[in-house]
Amino acid sequence: MNKVSLVWMRRNLRLQDNIPLSKALSQSDKIIPIFIFDSDILARFSNKMDRRLSFLANIIFGINDELKAVGGQIMVFYGKPANIIPRLAKSLNVKNIYADQDFEPATIERDDLVKKQLLGIAELNLYCDHLLLPPDSILNQNNLPYKVYTPYMKAFRRFITEDSFNLFENSIMNNEIFRQYDCDLQNKLINIDLDIFRDDDLQLVDISCGSQEMLKQIGYIYKQDNLWIPKNANATLEGFIKNKLEKYKDNRDFLAIDGTSSISPYLRFGIISIRKCYKLAFESLESLGNATWVNELIWREFYAMILYHFPAIVTEEFQTKYLNKIPWQRDQEMLYKFTNAQTGFPIIDAAVTQLIQDGWMHNRARMIVGSFFTKNLFMDWRMGEEFFAQYLMDYDLASNIGGWQFSSSCGTDAQPYFRIFNPFTQGKNFDSDANYVKKYLPTLRSVSSDIIHNPNFTNLYPNYPKPMVEYSETRRIAIDIFRNI
Repeated sequence: MNKVSLVWMRRNLRLQDNIPLSKALSQSDKIIPIFIFDSDILARFSNKMDRRLSFLANIIFGINDELKAVGGQIMVFYGKPANIIPRLAKSLNVKNIYADQDFEPATIERDDLVKKQLLGIAELNLYCDHLLLPPDSILNQNNLPYKVYTPYMKAFRRFITEDSFNLFENSIMNNEIFRQYDCDLQNKLINIDLDIFRDDDLQLVDISCGSQEMLKQIGYIYKQDNLWIPKNANATLEGFIKNKLEKYKDNRDFLAIDGTSSISPYLRFGIISIRKCYKLAFESLESLGNATWVNELIWREFYAMILYHFPAIVTEEFQTKYLNKIPWQRDQEMLYKFTNAQTGFPIIDAAVTQLIQDGWMHNRARMIVGSFFTKNLFMDWRMGEEFFAQYLMDYDLASNIGGWQFSSSCGTDAQPYFRIFNPFTQGKNFDSDANYVKKYLPTLRSVSSDIIHNPNFTNLYPNYPKPMVEYSETRRIAIDIFRNI
């Protein structure tokens, strides 16, 4: 039994059904929860009013309130984990640190460095918690990673059920995979005198002064957000399961219908347990909506697996036949118009506005935007991925890269190069009354949907910005380039 252990909270920011926390509690007399604002990760996000930092601050305060109720607290630091973790282990005489295992190239490198710095001091114990399965769990018959989603999805379904190929026909959950992890904190927490770190060069973040002052200490500005509220996470999930899951398959593609789960930001930061998502889907009414939503959850696992086995896709096309052969543009003027919702295509501008305004974009809109950016503007998918990275509340490296490479026809399971979404047709099919467009582009609220979704829109409504490109011509050019490759 360990005397005192650190629990390093990362992508599993909750105090229930938390595997590393549960392991630490069962193997230690006392635990000390910590959170680190990783300066290396934050270096990529230059917006000082990044709403995700305010979201994180609210999560941390919520966790700290829960811990105080049972006699504890969470310690928060800013800096490089490889410097902070060993120093804490020495100062507090800790022999074990427990954390959620991460599988991105940079975070794997970070954890390897932490382990190296801990040699002779303590051990870093990692447990997969933000994914249902570690990314090396599902391999094909040749013991190699899958490269196509559908066979992976079928293998994944077989793995997580005890006796059925079909997830929703006579299937039984594998109880070991879906077990809930008990986290009884009573008499397990200790309060450390934070003054022992005041004169140290470790940057301790004072969370007693409120969210605004807390973020100021790490160089960010707190921004009140009434859209994404941590305490609403589980109610949002349960409401989706109860009220929207049955119709999910039918409604999920329509932009103006509230038909998706809207839990992705909560899932990204681990406020919701991924096991709970699958478990609730199993326990609810059997329907095509269940199967479709579970398949979307499996996409999340699939993209994490692809990034783990093929880390080069962070900067390179997955399909080697296109590697260094596509003459992507990196035109800054075009990027400016796109990122400022001035493309001249209402559905594109509405989606970009939604991203900037809400920190989220409907999944159908992400595909429409990705297709337009890479096939009509012929802009480098890496620039699109970076733009999304700066605003998405649910930003996940693996899923974002997977989505952008899908849209550019360069990734695994990518759409065929000749499949290029027509923005006007997509708008007509999935926002027929233009309610989505009008919500995010109020200047068009008095314009009829027939005009908004008309390919001749710019002539019918000349007050709107002129289109950046001509759709049919850029479609032809893109197809010719890909065909020649």
